[in-house]
Amino acid sequence: MKYHKDTPYGLSWAGLVSVEKSYSWNPSTLIPDLPADAIAGVEAPLWSETLDEVDKVEFMAFPRLPGIAELGWSPASALDWPTHKDRLAGQGSRWDALSVNFYRAPEIAWR
Repeated sequence: MKYHKDTPYGLSWAGLVSVEKSYSWNPSTLIPDLPADAIAGVEAPLWSETLDEVDKVEFMAFPRLPGIAELGWSPASALDWPTHKDRLAGQGSRWDALSVNFYRAPEIAWR
């Protein structure tokens, strides 16, 4: 899904999903009274019917993908948007060096 209404790629039929919103997603809150052991994990679907180049796929996946990984690998008590946002900011220069076409989300103070 698009980051915001002016995102050049992606779709918006399921809503707009900022980097913070994707990180703050909690699958246990979607279904009332769902036991925690009923959740097997998380997924990060990327609808690619409008993404015809690798650069566009990278743009839609980064920087959200590291947040989704953290949601799946970390206990809920370790999840913290300000800390994640700061760690994520340091990845911008790495992605630039690797020529990854990532979305420079305005809520991140990229370094």
